[in-house]
Amino acid sequence: MIRAGALVLAAALLLALPGTAGAQIYRWVDERGVPHYTEGIDSVPERFRATAVALPMRKEPPAPAPAAGAPAGGPSGATGEATIRFTPGQRILVDARLNGSTSARLMLDTGADRTVVAPRVIAAAGISLTRGTAAGTMKGATGEAQVQSVPVESIEVGAAKVDRLVVISHDIDQSGVDGLLGRDFLDQFTVTIDNAQGVVTLSPKKR
Repeated sequence: MIRAGALVLAAALLLALPGTAGAQIYRWVDERGVPHYTEGIDSVPERFRATAVALPMRKEPPAPAPAAGAPAGGPSGATGEATIRFTPGQRILVDARLNGSTSARLMLDTGADRTVVAPRVIAAAGISLTRGTAAGTMKGATGEAQVQSVPVESIEVGAAKVDRLVVISHDIDQSGVDGLLGRDFLDQFTVTIDNAQGVVTLSPKKR
């Protein structure tokens, strides 16, 4: 599914689980008429800030305290950067690694609050599927599904890495895809999507 002619999104997922508030995404158009999408007004070139448009984002309730054994404080230790190439008009697929070794083919989805990974991939990474930090309901076009949130040590895309992330264990029923790369990972970086060139860049946020 294509939103605003550039962002590739999965079917709308409403996760009844604690989430991470997303940074504001802005749309701006350069001198060639090419639209760009990036996080935070500081990431928009100064000469284009006056015409940048903030995209609407869903507000989420405050996250409850983590369950016993859950990683405290949410994602941490975001490092590195990555360049992802894609065919404009098609899904943006990324090759990710769980816990430094297990490969996963994820669809980049700026509309998903949480990263979703197939249970078989989580199990292949040596992560127990019985130690989920919380249970919840995921709603989609075909109905509701009971899902489980599971802590992972790290997720990497290229050299971009986020430590201590809690992902949703669920099969999204998309051919050739092991899950979704959501905003809980993406919000740790400055994300720029250049639809004309077919390039996504993840770069460290300025502190």
